[in-house]
Amino acid sequence: MAQTPERPPSHPAATKRLPPKELAASPEIDVWQIRSKLREIEQTLLLAEIRCIPFEELLRRIEHVWDDPAASEIIYRTSQETHSGNELAALTESIKRLIEVADTLPPASKTKSFKAVRRILSRMPADIAAPIAEPWLEHKHKFRREMAYRIFQRAGVPAEFGPRLLATFKKNRDQKCLELIARHPVAIAATDTTALCESITDGYWRMRVIQSVLMTDTERGVSLSTAYPREFVWAAGRQRDAGLLPILRRLFDASPADLDFLSIYVWALGQLGATDELSRMRDLVSRLLQCD
Repeated sequence: MAQTPERPPSHPAATKRLPPKELAASPEIDVWQIRSKLREIEQTLLLAEIRCIPFEELLRRIEHVWDDPAASEIIYRTSQETHSGNELAALTESIKRLIEVADTLPPASKTKSFKAVRRILSRMPADIAAPIAEPWLEHKHKFRREMAYRIFQRAGVPAEFGPRLLATFKKNRDQKCLELIARHPVAIAATDTTALCESITDGYWRMRVIQSVLMTDTERGVSLSTAYPREFVWAAGRQRDAGLLPILRRLFDASPADLDFLSIYVWALGQLGATDELSRMRDLVSRLLQCD
């Protein structure tokens, strides 16, 4: 979307201030460039007009954004402006009314409405947007669930949401639902960690869960090491807790021929400052190279 430039245009043609007809007649100016520039000016003009409408009219138009010819400009102004507390409260009510009506609209208008809601909520303060999005965590439509995930990623996930999200995952199988838990230690602490790790398919997010558990309950974190040795070593390296080194050694001794494990193990040893063990790994790698 075109915006008013911060400095005057530097193009020589733009500084002559000639009417379009005279510009087009000039052999130095390409007609396509002129038309393109005029279209940009037309869009900027429309946005400038939208910026001038009273806030109350803006709210009314938000509530009918699906059939507003200036919908993009309405959404842009709403998303870019800083609103006062009273304005935020009024905007929240208008968005709720739009959501309520949107579910009754034909598919194209419904989609347009919810895309508008997504853009506006993504720029609103997270603590304001989160209560609007909370019912969507279990919604049947993936689009709305993922909107909620993005908003709660900013807002934070309270402890009681951990078990709730895990139960939701069992219905919709959204890995992003589990990633949302994995981002927030308080939610992890309140969740069945074994079930959570079993459900996560991505090693990185499983490692994030294990690292979070190690930070708050070492014994509980260590209990996951046998089932997820690579993720545990990865988490221990990020945690930089040298007290976990004996456990890492045992895990390596159980899988000495696993080169993927050896790679993350060597990295973790460096994180833990385990120079003696690194020397042992140097000897091992040298022997393996000689056998190659």
